[in-house]
Amino acid sequence: MHSRKVCSRAVIALGVFASVLSAPLAAQAKGYTLDDILGLLRRHVASTRVLSLAKTSCVTFQVTDDVATRVKRAGGTQALVDGLKQVCNPNSPAGDSATKIASGAVPIPKAADPPPVPVDTSITVRLRAAVVGSDLTVRALPQLDLWIISPRGDTTRVSTDLEGRVERTFRPGVYRIESPQPYELNGARYRWGLYQTFQKDAGTIELTQKNAQVETVVVTTTATMANNAAAARDSAAKDSASKVPPPKKIRTEKELFDDYKSGLFTVYGSQRGTGFLADSSGLVLTNAHLLDGADEVRVMLDSNTKVYARRLVVDPAHDLAVLAIPARRCAKCTPLPMYDSAKTTLPSAGDRVLALGSPFNKAGVLSTGIVSNADQQSITSEVSLGYLNTGGPLLNTDGYVVGLNAYRPPSSVGAGRISNSVAAPVLASALQRARDSLTAARFKPVSDSLLPVVPREPFPSEPIAAVSGLGATLDLHNYRAEIGPFRVFMMTPQVMAWRETQAVKALADRKRSDPKKAGGWTAVDPIEGWRDWSDYLGDRRAVVVFNVTSDKTAFPFYEADKLQGIDEGSLRDMKIYRDGVEIIPIEKVRIPAMLNVDQTKAAGKTVAMQGIYVYRVEDFAPRAVGTTAAYTITLVDAAKPAQPYKAPLLAGMIEQMWKDFTAYRFGRR
Repeated sequence: MHSRKVCSRAVIALGVFASVLSAPLAAQAKGYTLDDILGLLRRHVASTRVLSLAKTSCVTFQVTDDVATRVKRAGGTQALVDGLKQVCNPNSPAGDSATKIASGAVPIPKAADPPPVPVDTSITVRLRAAVVGSDLTVRALPQLDLWIISPRGDTTRVSTDLEGRVERTFRPGVYRIESPQPYELNGARYRWGLYQTFQKDAGTIELTQKNAQVETVVVTTTATMANNAAAARDSAAKDSASKVPPPKKIRTEKELFDDYKSGLFTVYGSQRGTGFLADSSGLVLTNAHLLDGADEVRVMLDSNTKVYARRLVVDPAHDLAVLAIPARRCAKCTPLPMYDSAKTTLPSAGDRVLALGSPFNKAGVLSTGIVSNADQQSITSEVSLGYLNTGGPLLNTDGYVVGLNAYRPPSSVGAGRISNSVAAPVLASALQRARDSLTAARFKPVSDSLLPVVPREPFPSEPIAAVSGLGATLDLHNYRAEIGPFRVFMMTPQVMAWRETQAVKALADRKRSDPKKAGGWTAVDPIEGWRDWSDYLGDRRAVVVFNVTSDKTAFPFYEADKLQGIDEGSLRDMKIYRDGVEIIPIEKVRIPAMLNVDQTKAAGKTVAMQGIYVYRVEDFAPRAVGTTAAYTITLVDAAKPAQPYKAPLLAGMIEQMWKDFTAYRFGRR
């Protein structure tokens, strides 16, 4: 039986290897694009082989810093990046590279004594079509057909993408840009016909209402005429009836949430909270305090899509921030309607309001309350807010966003439920500043890379139950490592459950040993300061968690009330590399390495930080050829940021991780 399994795996491996080899042959016919190169790397083709293939025929593309990052994340080496700059970069073509061809073109065979190759003076021309609405919202014009007429009269037909953009290569000169058909949007009809000079480094050519012919669309339908006739016939009866207008249909809380939930996101900064789409160009509103100390910000759009976000506006005084996300990743997201004085009113004392949270945060996604005070700066109400729905929108009964929720823990136990929200006029000002940043020449587009998300399938319960009750008999040798002033603890779902069981037991023992202090103890393990700890445990999430803390803390860290002076081992950052390429974690947070933070500060001691990094197990899978990849870990101490600690991850730790996930990989349920 064992030999059959080995044979079967060998056949699968050969099939994968064959598919890897066949991919270059298909790409070679039209030249290797960036997507072709990334696809080869993801199928574990060696960087040297990929560079050799690119040299044969490469479609030119700019090797920017973002491209270099994508190549490395796909498994490429720095040597490959440097080689692609020489082979595929249009600004520095390599002398030994084969003739570069455009995608889909037929390469010209070399003659015995070829004539001098003419210099290609083509340039990349970028166009963007968008109009600004009456509410100052930028509306992209997707699938707009355009004719580009050259100085010689040759016509090229192009069409904008879903973001209203198009990019093509032309020779320098004066071209005419025409729209063969008018584009209708919001009761207006736009048509373009203008001359534009195509030259190198000219920037993006903008097609807006400023350079368009604009006509107002008057729509008169049969239904409209019938309604007008009926209205004329009934005018006398209506005049004699009550002048009170018919009651306005108010959508229920559930209807509002269902309408808007695609525009509600989970924001991951230094903390987790809510954000919402305030503009179709990709502007997200959230709280500033969620971003404090975060080296990067991520936004979860849906259960399968997590992206990077860039800070455009951060206003700590009002606890608001405006983020930019790649708009094309959110084509089906619904922007929430922002307050407009012509359509609705700001709430006042006694009005009912609704607070929404991200649907990916389980608790507090919807709550209602009554406004107690409101002005142009803030709104005070009794809606229930918590850390998970902070950063979400506050809606009035018309369904418009009138505020941004900002959660603050109660000042004392039993304090009343008072919640504050930033009022809409403040949000409007911040959004306008963000829009100005988007159109500024120095704005750098947000990375379009998709980030890893938590696997949907839960981890099997049987292995968790078997390991969690082992107590002191669990062998932790392959789960622990000491690197510099740090302890690294690798936890699979079984070990996470074991740690939780040990903490519960330690807390019970401590309460028995000192009954006088028992009431003040609620936790003994500092990892419980991580707000998502219970979620990962309760949902049996199939992830691998690396917990990094100072080696001066006890293991497994049950020292809730001990004052410690930790001058080294306060974690600033951690990275794990697979064959030299960084593995991007699902989530990473830094929290205090002790629970008694206030007492530690009062004693004049430094509050050391611990790190929690969550990964997918497939990122630690064996190579396609069956060998174990090389893993390196880098730890940065806050006391010595310029002197990181580097060490290989022990093969035993990777093997133990892969072994712990056997039941998940082969028997999911």
